[in-house]
Amino acid sequence: MAKPVTKKELLDLSKKGYDKIIKMIDKMPPLERAKEWKTKDRDKNVRDVIYHLYAWHQLMLGWMRIFEEGGHPHLPKDGYTWDMLNELNHEIWLEAQMHDFNDTMLLFENSHNEAMYLIESLSQEAIFTPYYKVIKQPVIGLLDGCMAEHYQWAIEQLNKHNVKK
Repeated sequence: MAKPVTKKELLDLSKKGYDKIIKMIDKMPPLERAKEWKTKDRDKNVRDVIYHLYAWHQLMLGWMRIFEEGGHPHLPKDGYTWDMLNELNHEIWLEAQMHDFNDTMLLFENSHNEAMYLIESLSQEAIFTPYYKVIKQPVIGLLDGCMAEHYQWAIEQLNKHNVKK
């Protein structure tokens, strides 16, 4: 998937990915939505994949609040480094186990909308110029990584487990 080079592309790719995920899930019979997959992968069902997206939205929204206040968030999360993503994603998976499918879908819908609103509120310059002094790089990588790019990952996971397109 091509990387977005404008705010509009980021919004469009994120919306398209979100819509595809929802369409795939909506086509599933209700019992299939909670079915455990036969896999050695971390995520064992649709809920796990969707909760993963929700949790990364929450991280991104937190980072952006801290950036806007002039602070420096712990990336990706306090107590974790980028080299510890497997451990962080396992923690997210454990959190997912405390939620049912319907709750997770609502969390995801709300966090997607909040993230889209955040991106819409940012200027093109704020997204693509390293104006956040604390990271010295544009936030497009963080935004795309938690939105359009992550949605593509989720679509691939759903496809891998034969969730209808």
